[in-house]
Amino acid sequence: FSQGKGNREQQFHLWFDPTTAFHTYTILWNSQQIIFLVDNIPIRVFTNMESQGVPFPSKQLMSIHSSLWNADDWATQGGRVKADWTNAPFVASYKNFKAEACIRNPPSASSTCSPGAQ
Repeated sequence: FSQGKGNREQQFHLWFDPTTAFHTYTILWNSQQIIFLVDNIPIRVFTNMESQGVPFPSKQLMSIHSSLWNADDWATQGGRVKADWTNAPFVASYKNFKAEACIRNPPSASSTCSPGAQ
């Protein structure tokens, strides 16, 4: 979701069953690109192509949202696999959450970064 425009959802068919073990999910976001990684393996690179008219979240603050929702009309093999509600409640858990970010000082383009941030 960038600059008020959505409809960019993508599905990733991982090479493993993500429900059987803990995995590390990482988002590296800088002014040139956004890289989504699973266990340190890039699964998507979204390159900044604003100069070609492609919206990029270069002017919005970083935020993280997490939710669980019923997406069995599109996210599960095109809706062929329905949610099995007898397995409820559905739970997501997080541990060792860490955010490293640069602090931007508007209106200038200068920023200060914490160690390890880009």
